[in-house]
Amino acid sequence: MNTYKILFALRILKNILTSFIDSFLVLYFFTISDNNILPLGIYKLAAVTAIYAAIFLTRNFAKSRYRILLLRIGILLDLLYFCTIIFLKDRIVDYICLAGILYGLEEGIYYSVYNMIESDEITNEERAGFTGSFTAVQAVLAIIFPLIFGSLMYASGFIKSLAVVVMIVLIRIGLSLYLKPKHIPKVKKTNMKDYFRLTKGDFIFTQLYRTEFLYGIIYAEGAFAYIVTIYIIKVFSDSFSLGIFTSVFSLITCAIGILFARFMNKRHYESVIKVSMVMTTASLGLMVYDCRAVTIIIFNLFYTISKSIVILINENIQANLSNDGRIEKEYKVEYWLANETCFFAARIISNGIFILMAFWNINVIMAVFAVCLLLLSRELSKLHRIMK
Repeated sequence: MNTYKILFALRILKNILTSFIDSFLVLYFFTISDNNILPLGIYKLAAVTAIYAAIFLTRNFAKSRYRILLLRIGILLDLLYFCTIIFLKDRIVDYICLAGILYGLEEGIYYSVYNMIESDEITNEERAGFTGSFTAVQAVLAIIFPLIFGSLMYASGFIKSLAVVVMIVLIRIGLSLYLKPKHIPKVKKTNMKDYFRLTKGDFIFTQLYRTEFLYGIIYAEGAFAYIVTIYIIKVFSDSFSLGIFTSVFSLITCAIGILFARFMNKRHYESVIKVSMVMTTASLGLMVYDCRAVTIIIFNLFYTISKSIVILINENIQANLSNDGRIEKEYKVEYWLANETCFFAARIISNGIFILMAFWNINVIMAVFAVCLLLLSRELSKLHRIMK
């Protein structure tokens, strides 16, 4: 079976299962509002800590020829995470740390090897098409599957819902059987000292870490998306209008994914990043100053565009750089671990700031994120310029 199609299917199925589990989380706990900032923040801190701990503790196993087993363990932990949510139901609020740790272990163990497998199997020339197409399909699924999952939960209850999750997990396990590890390092133990010595003289890696730190504050398990949601539900409070709102912006994401995969030229990346991020920051200030339907729609238009573009460009640069000849065969695990270390530091800060919203003026918090948006725009543009 074609590895490109297998990895695309694994990405899609992972996304579908995440949407399904999120439907239950919203049902039992995660109605994001001003009232549950503290428990949600604690959940996120537990989750991001567990993600990094899982990646760090499995780093040597990820260098072995048995690395695909880690992928399968991560897939099975998805099932355990889902069953835990179902078992606890509305009591999950009393076990937020447990839920966060389970989520973090599932994500950390899965991505401890998935990123390497994808960067090995998808060539740098194919990557823009791969990630752009995935973004388009993912956006369409974000419209369809919440409706399907909501109907299934309402009509069929736990047993049939569990059957769907088990089926998705089994398909993912089956697809993973076709994956064969490539570029198994000769040295089976990670050596961060050698990795940093090898890359120390190259400014591109320093620039990457700066960019990934800011990227982790805004995106990649950062708290900014939750804060945006709090603003949205202040105006679009009923589920019908919120559903329409979400669907419209999912279609915009789909269009951007198609444009990125098929039409966008790399020489335009820098200008698109800067313009979209500046407009996002300006409209963010407008929304904070005067929070109503019009300002929220304007902000989300620019936020959706900039978020989609930044994620696509950043993911492509990150994966392409992992195929640098100096690290491709021996130090890819160290490369991804270095990236995750930047993410971890940023996520702790981002979610810590989110918790402070329970005690501080939200306008101060938004000013911090606005500065980070502009800094990310500058650093990602600089990184893209160096990569050209």
